[in-house]
Amino acid sequence: MTPDNLPATLPQLLARSVAARPAAEAIVTAGEALTYQDLDHRTARIASALVSLGAGKGTRIALMMPDGVAWLTMFLAAMRIGALVAPVSTLCTAPELAHILRHSDAQILIAVRQFLRHDYAERLETALPGLAEASAGGLRLAQAPYLRSIWLDDDTGLGWAGSHDALIARAPDDGEDLIRAMEAEVAPSDEAVIIYTSGSTSLPKAVLHPQRTVARHAQVLAEQFLITAESRMMPLLPLFWIGGLVMALEVLQAGGTLVYPDGRSTEDVLAAMQRFDVNRINSWGPQLGKLREAATAIGIDVDKIVGLGPFRDAAGALIPPGRASNMLGMTESVGPHSSEPLDVVLPENRAGASGRGIGGIERRVVDLETGEVLPPGRSGELQLRGGALMNGFYKVDPRTLFTADGFYPTHDIVRIDEDGYLYFEARRGDMLKTSGANVSRLEVESALRTIPEVELPIVVGLADPEVGQLVVAAVVPREGSAPSEDALREALRERLSSFKIPKRIVIISADEVEWTPSNKIKLAEMAELIRAKL
Repeated sequence: MTPDNLPATLPQLLARSVAARPAAEAIVTAGEALTYQDLDHRTARIASALVSLGAGKGTRIALMMPDGVAWLTMFLAAMRIGALVAPVSTLCTAPELAHILRHSDAQILIAVRQFLRHDYAERLETALPGLAEASAGGLRLAQAPYLRSIWLDDDTGLGWAGSHDALIARAPDDGEDLIRAMEAEVAPSDEAVIIYTSGSTSLPKAVLHPQRTVARHAQVLAEQFLITAESRMMPLLPLFWIGGLVMALEVLQAGGTLVYPDGRSTEDVLAAMQRFDVNRINSWGPQLGKLREAATAIGIDVDKIVGLGPFRDAAGALIPPGRASNMLGMTESVGPHSSEPLDVVLPENRAGASGRGIGGIERRVVDLETGEVLPPGRSGELQLRGGALMNGFYKVDPRTLFTADGFYPTHDIVRIDEDGYLYFEARRGDMLKTSGANVSRLEVESALRTIPEVELPIVVGLADPEVGQLVVAAVVPREGSAPSEDALREALRERLSSFKIPKRIVIISADEVEWTPSNKIKLAEMAELIRAKL
């Protein structure tokens, strides 16, 4: 299978699975189960409802809901009419939400009112001053100037919102023919998703992908992850991250089944695993280890659940430690760009490698100082071109992102051997990677700087075998202040998503900060100081 031969839009992928497996289960939860035929009809009806609002190709739709049927059907409906979707993290604080709604030019927001401890109606009113006095369907807000309507699962008592039921009720009974005509005009080059992820500045970057990269790379990655029509996958990475989104699409394009638990607790996950015969898990880091331990404790054979038990080769033998693919990827490349299939045993002399380029991606390694392209085996910055590489960052001139010949500098320090196997070595600059998520240390420092007791914040990443990098910080307090670690972390909860909050914060004196002659903080030395104090 080569990328050029693959369906290149998400409507095409859905249509292929519906035609091949109409009666098979597509999405299963405790509350309902949708076959592929059900999924086709429901997404067509939602798409028709969106069209009744004036939505169509290029309409900006923000989506803020937990994983499950509602999220996926809303997303696929938007894809069928060529809309541009901005998934919004359910962990978003009010300032983050305000930024995303404004920056994405969202015209329609579809969300839930509550999830876990989050009250999104209250958060929206905090994020958008004036919203509380606004009228549904006629929003005119300077903070989100393109936003015209908000739809919640529960709009009780909110004059500025409509309900999901009211939205879907707008669909005419004979709307499916129009939707099929519209989706036939969705082109591979049409913009499809904006994924917000921490960038190299204090604000999140907005990665823009067209239909082509998302649709094709989902099919490429399905081969790497060994996804088939028999896969009953429970994805535990959220849909608002590229890893969760693309895994869901991998399963749907193969005609497999997505299973979502009732809640986020380990007990909820284990119950759904047993009830719905889950045979695949998609998770990462500490969450995976805890789940494996809990499953074993109640008698679940983790070896029969791919992703939960140890990986095996094509013959069923255990893959030795360090000899499985370490897949390296990023949001900008729709997940892994370098990989080997899960059942492949790396050669002994390539233990620890991430694998070779997939999906038509071009990779090169350049010298950090000169930009000179380096020969195999030399360490330098990884640059990517083609394949599933993004169009760019939303509202950012691509000339500032790509080299003159179209390569994207990733800030990853790697080496690639003569046979194309890539070895990850480090991250360049200010990006930290923790539990599969990118975190800008500058964003965290900016949030710490808003706390009155903080004079100077220094955020770094410490290598950690479970999460990749542990986000930690050192703080020089303002004169006369004596903030505690717990108080600082609590103050950050109103400013940052939970995964961005430093796991540990140490208090230091100004004399302990090390500076370069050019008045820059020596981050490597500060990381060692923090490590020593911890």
